[in-house]
Amino acid sequence: MKISVQNFGIISNASVEVNGISLIAGANDSGKSTIGKIFYSIVRGFNPEETVFVTEKNEFIRELYQQILRILRDNKAIDITNFQTTKVNEEWTKNVRQIIEKFEGQQKNRLNTYCVLLEKEFNVEFDSISSKIREVSRYFSIEFNDEISPIFNNKKVSRILLEDLEGSTTIEYSYVLDINRNISTFLTNSFFIETPSLINNSLQESILFEERFSREKEAHLKFALANESSFVGFDEKNDKENDEIIKIISKIILGELIIDDFSGVIYKKNGHQINIDNVALGIKGFGLIQLLLKNKQLNERTLLIIDEPEIHLHPNWQVLYAEILVLLSKKLEIPILLTSHSPYFIEALKAFSEKYNFQDKTNFYFSEKSKDGLTAQIVDVSDDISPILMSISEAHFKISDIDNE
Repeated sequence: MKISVQNFGIISNASVEVNGISLIAGANDSGKSTIGKIFYSIVRGFNPEETVFVTEKNEFIRELYQQILRILRDNKAIDITNFQTTKVNEEWTKNVRQIIEKFEGQQKNRLNTYCVLLEKEFNVEFDSISSKIREVSRYFSIEFNDEISPIFNNKKVSRILLEDLEGSTTIEYSYVLDINRNISTFLTNSFFIETPSLINNSLQESILFEERFSREKEAHLKFALANESSFVGFDEKNDKENDEIIKIISKIILGELIIDDFSGVIYKKNGHQINIDNVALGIKGFGLIQLLLKNKQLNERTLLIIDEPEIHLHPNWQVLYAEILVLLSKKLEIPILLTSHSPYFIEALKAFSEKYNFQDKTNFYFSEKSKDGLTAQIVDVSDDISPILMSISEAHFKISDIDNE
């Protein structure tokens, strides 16, 4: 999957492809995480769950139905029992329209509006372009708090060109979102890891009480950590590779994370069980990947997005984490999108991609802010990552300057 972005938030221009591992590096507030949120929103927005779609559609129709009844009830000349029904459809809406002239002012306007909304809703079908526009809009609203237009020039149209195996489409935003062509995407799910701190005793609630579906990144991830996937694409080879990587992680953290229906999350080390709240975030970082693998939540059609994975890891573990990710993507064909500003992690990722002959599917991007700091563009530096390393090394030079004063 590839997206080309123009005028989205702080990003003036970007083109990022994920066909293995893709890493975006750059300064803070340069749009690195924005790309991850766009990918997450598109993958999940283009792949809604039918049961959720039907439930939400019926709830919306019922809500409009009740609003109309409240208005009709205020008019004593109307027998409201003629409009009480268990089946709200085009015929029912037509009957409402026939009596709208009996109302005036705001009530008349509201009835007209509700009827229009109902008529539109009746025509929205699952997996249609209308439903995908609605879904992507919901995800963008959650992820960006409706701040999609260029922050310092909101007159420009935000545009995303999405290119996938089955075709391409353009997503545009200018006060409202629009998609010009309905396509199916190869990627059907995505997990976004922002921090391993979500692995705590509250994760047990994801087993007992959490709803299976959520548009929120954290809730969606927590459910996957606590529950086995229903994905049926695993074969014997995948199972073997999956188990091997789980074992590698166990050797690194000298144990494993286990989720128990009654005890919650447990870190098991040398036969001893340790409360997860007493476990270091670095161990949780590896354990999070381990749990996803145990539950078979990671596969070739699930995009894994990790925002700055190095934050809670010692440099030695950053190197090992980079190796795990390369193995995940090479052996299990898991698409991975990363952001980072750690030289240890970035150089390790490059080294392991070459060691495992995976460099052709490992892409590096550099997010560079404009001189005035108001916008940023993201460029492909896969052939030469020196712009990334030079940017990171500026801190070292500043420290040297202080020492030389």
